[in-house]
Amino acid sequence: MAWIVSTAFRVLLWFLLTSDGTPLNLLIGLVIALCLPRSRSGRWPLRQLIRVLAQSLVAIPKAYAEALTLLVAAGEKERFILLPGSGSASPLVVFLEVFAITLTPLTIVLGVQSDTNALGYRVHQLLPSRSNREVTEVNQP
Repeated sequence: MAWIVSTAFRVLLWFLLTSDGTPLNLLIGLVIALCLPRSRSGRWPLRQLIRVLAQSLVAIPKAYAEALTLLVAAGEKERFILLPGSGSASPLVVFLEVFAITLTPLTIVLGVQSDTNALGYRVHQLLPSRSNREVTEVNQP
């Protein structure tokens, strides 16, 4: 089941990268998805994988909404936050979580922070503001 989810996600990424829904392009994406190497780390946590994949799919409309917000906003404030992860050490789950966070134009993952039990992501986030007076400037040396 995880193999099908992984292949479907790879084809979805191919479609998002090419923005071409012709049958030939989707066939090329499927061939590439099947030829890419697979992780041999054993069984994937299927429940977490499906949850994170759903979060990634929800991030796509959110990315469009944030892009429109950037067009309307006069400036932005920035902040650095720590987002909690799912706690899974599976490379695919970590990739999907970072993908869901970084897909939106207002956030980028700066690093992964792992404590004893928890996995978190250091994130730089921009917050749109209505006036230029609220823009937070970064001090440059």
